[in-house]
Amino acid sequence: MRNSPFIQYLDISNVLKTELKSVKQKIIKEKNTNLEHQKCIEALKTQLKNQQIIESERDQFKQELENLSQQKEESVARINVQEYVNQIQELQEQLIEKDGTVKMVQDLYYLRSTEFTDEIQSLKNEKQALEKEKADLCSKAIGQIFISVLNNSNRL
Repeated sequence: MRNSPFIQYLDISNVLKTELKSVKQKIIKEKNTNLEHQKCIEALKTQLKNQQIIESERDQFKQELENLSQQKEESVARINVQEYVNQIQELQEQLIEKDGTVKMVQDLYYLRSTEFTDEIQSLKNEKQALEKEKADLCSKAIGQIFISVLNNSNRL
């Protein structure tokens, strides 16, 4: 009774069902991973916007510095010149701080983007391997079913 075609078909069906569940779980896992990556990408976009704001502020400081330098040259009074020199020094210090922050954000953005590029490629490769494995399993199962059907038809 164990060797009956019906039992064999049930065994094959159970194997295929198990494999299908496994593949579905892997797909769900990949979707979750992709969602996490999307969140990280959104965080990086936010960081990039912040970086652009900082760069804009830096440009404004540079412009202010140029304006102050020009005003310094036009100023005659020694007291006003000294005030402008102090303001320029303060602005230069602020600019140096902002440049350091911008550099740090750029470095972080580069590191994160490199991580994501590597991880995305790894996931694509893993997905291709899973799809190939799925195709191979399906081909084997179909071949076994075909052989079983041929054997059954030869028996008849």
